[in-house]
Amino acid sequence: MSASNSFPTKVWKCYVCGRIFANLEQSKGHCYQQHRNLPYVCDLWGRAMKDFSNFKRHQLIHTGERPHFCRHCGKAFARKDKLNDP
Repeated sequence: MSASNSFPTKVWKCYVCGRIFANLEQSKGHCYQQHRNLPYVCDLWGRAMKDFSNFKRHQLIHTGERPHFCRHCGKAFARKDKLNDP
């Protein structure tokens, strides 16, 4: 195997989302562009969000919780904006 076809011996992993990079500069650039000022990070997907309300709404995907109920049919929804009142 030639040197041009070999895999890098060292990789850099984003501490927020786990994405792998071939060099430190790429990793730093990614973190700055994707995760700056985003304090809420999903532990399962690595998705980072700025607002706690968006983070809390995102977490419903993982918990399966559906706290919003239709008063007509009883169907449950994770997000209130998915409730359509006829």
